[in-house]
Amino acid sequence: MRVSVATGDRRLTPPDAVPSAPLSRGDWSDLGARVVSGLVLALAGVAAALSGGPWLAGMCGAAVVAMSYEWARMSEPENFRPAFMFTLAGSLGAVMFSSWGHLTLAFVWMVACACLSGVRRRTLASIIETVGGTIYIGLPCAIFLWLRDRAPEGLETILALFAIIWAADIFAYFGGKLIGGPKIARGLSPNKTYSGIIAGTLAGAVSGYGCGVLFHVDNSLQTAWLLIGAIVAFTGLMGDLFESFLKRHFGVKDASKLIPGHGGVLDRIDSLMAATLLVGAALAFGPGATALLFGRGL
Repeated sequence: MRVSVATGDRRLTPPDAVPSAPLSRGDWSDLGARVVSGLVLALAGVAAALSGGPWLAGMCGAAVVAMSYEWARMSEPENFRPAFMFTLAGSLGAVMFSSWGHLTLAFVWMVACACLSGVRRRTLASIIETVGGTIYIGLPCAIFLWLRDRAPEGLETILALFAIIWAADIFAYFGGKLIGGPKIARGLSPNKTYSGIIAGTLAGAVSGYGCGVLFHVDNSLQTAWLLIGAIVAFTGLMGDLFESFLKRHFGVKDASKLIPGHGGVLDRIDSLMAATLLVGAALAFGPGATALLFGRGL
């Protein structure tokens, strides 16, 4: 067993908690699994986004089940069952309410379940872990469904988000592998480099510009799409780094082993979750912006 300095709780060490050596620049052993898994997930995500409705809600619900399992496994392995059930109830309920068009109710339900679960913990730090975990999982998924249901630009918003984040993730991976260079935070993630972050941000900017071209926006707005792509991509990459911080905090290498080459669902969609929060917040304060950005005028 190990003692958590952050929470004071005693936890069973997860099987993969032993730190492993970082992959070298020339180590491409995980590339095949990453490509196959990434393609399958990408196709499933696009298909669900195109279908919308219960299909997209079902995919978000499945992701929430997996992420709730991963969070409980990382944060409370000694109390896995109650941690999993409370996190699942809060985040899955948020997805359900959001799919029915009740985003506010989704948030209220999620926070209520999170706080109820937090009562089980003994220290402030552990309470923050429990409450924060439910919100960390449930809120991006609920907002993602809200973004998709925003007529008439909901589908375009999701597809643009996919394009920018996937471009950023791919080029950050290859940029870091091929260029290498100084590490961003070796203590958090030994494989992440400044070159990867720069490559991913630039790729997101180019992808954003491409979205502006595809959506036939005015030339003056294509520069705006370039900037939007860079900001969304950078936010997603910081979300990935934040997930690395959480894993280091809990003493695990991967959230789980559910996705070959990627680790867990949290490991795979952490960038998308962070970017979804950013886009959701931006559109909540500027609801008419998408009409202009997608070439429909205000």
